[in-house]
Amino acid sequence: MGRARGSVKKAPQLPQSPKKTHRKRPASSSKSLKVIEHLKEAGKEAHLKAKNTRDCYKGHVRRGREWLSGHFSGTDRDADEEWPAPDQLAEEEDPYSDPIFPHAFDRIPNKCSDKALALFLTFKGFHQNLGKGTFEGIHAAFKNLWDKADGDTYRGRWHFDQIKQRWEGNPVDSAEVDDIISSLKHKASSEDGNRKHSLPMSKDFMDRMLAWSLEACPLLDKALQALKRVLAGEPATIAFDATAWTLWTRCFELVKVKQCHVTIFDPVAVNHVLIKYLAGETLVLSDLSTCFDIHLKNRKGWQKKVDKGQSEPDLRSNHYKVYPQPDLRGSDTFFWLLLWMKWLEVFHYMRALEPGDCVFPAMGANGVIQPREQLSHDSVQKWINEATSGAGIPGSFSTHCFRRGGAQYRFMFAPVGQRWPLAKVRWWGGWAEQEHRDTLIRYLLDELHTYETDYSDALAPVPREANGSLLGEARLMEPMSTEEMRGVHTSITTDVRGLRVDLDSVAGAIRELTQAILQSHELPSAGPGSSGSTSKPEQPMVPLTIKIPPRLPAPSVTTASLPSPSSDLTPISGTGAGVIIPDVPVRCSDGTRRPKKESWRDIVKHWLTGDPELGLDVPLKDWPHEWTHGDNRLFAVKYHERSVIALEFLNTYKSDEERFLAAYPQAERGHTALLHAINSARRERGDRPSRLRRNRKPASEQADE
Repeated sequence: MGRARGSVKKAPQLPQSPKKTHRKRPASSSKSLKVIEHLKEAGKEAHLKAKNTRDCYKGHVRRGREWLSGHFSGTDRDADEEWPAPDQLAEEEDPYSDPIFPHAFDRIPNKCSDKALALFLTFKGFHQNLGKGTFEGIHAAFKNLWDKADGDTYRGRWHFDQIKQRWEGNPVDSAEVDDIISSLKHKASSEDGNRKHSLPMSKDFMDRMLAWSLEACPLLDKALQALKRVLAGEPATIAFDATAWTLWTRCFELVKVKQCHVTIFDPVAVNHVLIKYLAGETLVLSDLSTCFDIHLKNRKGWQKKVDKGQSEPDLRSNHYKVYPQPDLRGSDTFFWLLLWMKWLEVFHYMRALEPGDCVFPAMGANGVIQPREQLSHDSVQKWINEATSGAGIPGSFSTHCFRRGGAQYRFMFAPVGQRWPLAKVRWWGGWAEQEHRDTLIRYLLDELHTYETDYSDALAPVPREANGSLLGEARLMEPMSTEEMRGVHTSITTDVRGLRVDLDSVAGAIRELTQAILQSHELPSAGPGSSGSTSKPEQPMVPLTIKIPPRLPAPSVTTASLPSPSSDLTPISGTGAGVIIPDVPVRCSDGTRRPKKESWRDIVKHWLTGDPELGLDVPLKDWPHEWTHGDNRLFAVKYHERSVIALEFLNTYKSDEERFLAAYPQAERGHTALLHAINSARRERGDRPSRLRRNRKPASEQADE
């Protein structure tokens, strides 16, 4: 019985536990769903549109609401007197007196929203006369606002649902707004008849801008051979242009590239190729196979590929391997981008680039680089305007010109065998596989169609007939006609006839010069008893030489032994060999000079063996007397100074470098200081008498240093 009673007492307790669990589940489920709802809205707000786009849309909506509220603040009545309403509107019911009109730009639209938006667009486009980009931005901002208002309720065409007795669709997609947008577009087109999209930046234009940059900054050519000289100009412009042209980037895509987006797989190999670039050496196949990777993380359209189910690690369309392109000097991204990054490290930061540093950073007003601040669009446009105007390139170019020009070059204008098919063009440009055909036509075929339907050269002697083949290539492969051959023959004959006249003129001038030279020299007599022997005494034949004054900026006599950097060589008259005295410190082939402490060794070398690479074929010790006297006496001082240094080392110190340097530590400071020390030592030894005349700097100090 006790067990029965115990079991009876416990039986009612069994359902209590399920009841407690049943009461807690609805509360817990309700709370989690609300949290998820907030997460959903926050996720859509953060990732449906880019941050810059969201900020731009918010600005347009905020300004629209401020404009609308200002018309219902009680001060708008005064403005109506200046702009009276049309008579037709005055007779009908005034729609703007509706009490819901001030709320037309709320998150939930009402029946007045399309009319209010049309008025706002009219105010911006016709009254304030703003550009096409402004009213298109307003149109997109309000469309985005109402698309997100209530699911699908406010998407599609704006209309009144008779069954539900409410307005549905998006007020932006209404006849009222469509008419205003079309009118504003027509207005913008009529006021600016010129085409607004940028001209393509061709390869020829890239080369011309590079030539202008080198001319505007003369030291740039030397700096490219060795990164040891600081210039007034920066290679940032060339690097940006070359990278944008090669990768077909938009401005906002390239300015956001950071150091972490550039991956160098083999730094040793890349630096080796860069050094060969700077030295002007020819790249071999292994050099041309060296590359580095650029990740355009902010490439436009990557979000759409995510929408199609592709995961971000699989999106290889925004990774680009950059190889050397020495044939494209003005757009060789491998060289110019690496050079610019090295430039930042060596001359600006004095450190290696950090992962967060911008590859193309902004520069402050004081000229200081801001590593973490990206370059502005206006700065890039300023570079383009300055380069195109300086290079004499006509037309209008925006920051989009590199994308159009690079794509057109690879598709149409590259050499035969190097052109890309359409599939490769689509991939490299980041266009989707289902990209609308009008986009590719606008980039690639519009220019080609314009070229092939251009008959401006119809009167040319040899028309190109571009509409017969791609870029008129068939015309280049056709054999010449008889008429064309006759025209070429006439042109060549005319040129040859003019050349003969010029040669005759030169020959006459040479004959007159020869006669004048011969008359200025007295010839020796033929022998005893000759008719001319009694008029004047017999004199030896004077050799016919042309005396060249020292330090001519452009020598009038050309010899095979004169190297191109004539500023470092002193030409003198002679018999064709050993016609210069090289300056010291000696200039190397890369434009730099040898250290000053090596100058005395170069002087000894010039004295003993000469230096054929510098044009000194005859050693100074073997020079005849007349090479440093007479009309060439101006070089006697320089020759004497070289001999003092060389003979002091060879004769006095018996070619013992250790004793020589111990006696003359001034040799570390250069040959001028060494010459002063040697002359002082010679005076103390009595080998050089003191002179009472005023001291004069040696010629080497005036000419060499």
